[in-house]
Amino acid sequence: MDKYFEIKPDCALYKEYFAHERAGEKIKAAFNEVKEKFGIETSTFFLYKDRFRIAATDRDMEKFSGMMKKGNAGEFKKNTAVSKMWVELVKDIEHFERPQLFYYFPLIGHRWKERLFHVVDKLYCSIESDGEVSVLDFAVEMKASEFYKIIEDAESEDSET
Repeated sequence: MDKYFEIKPDCALYKEYFAHERAGEKIKAAFNEVKEKFGIETSTFFLYKDRFRIAATDRDMEKFSGMMKKGNAGEFKKNTAVSKMWVELVKDIEHFERPQLFYYFPLIGHRWKERLFHVVDKLYCSIESDGEVSVLDFAVEMKASEFYKIIEDAESEDSET
């Protein structure tokens, strides 16, 4: 069953989501600091507080092969200077991870896919589940057509800028 929602601004999910968005700048700054110091080529990294992992380019793999875990491409060993610097830089960043909908909607015990995004100051989500998805107090259900129209409008505005 697919459900589409706008999330009300006075709920925990809304507040956590936008706190994570604000934390994103600190996280990117930490990555850029590590990237510059060690000469990392890629611009793509994974969000972990306890380890440092990148989507390594061939050049990164060549340069850092001795510092990366075997069989886990792009993940640095915890005792490397790269990993230690990353962990130190991000340890105090709150709202590091994006909120997961299963903390807010009763989804455990079912398979589901989720989408959570914002347009300006409005937060939207969709849930595709093999179980029933309840409409909770903090969510306003909307039609699929309205939901996808919001996405299309946002994408067309992005392409114009």
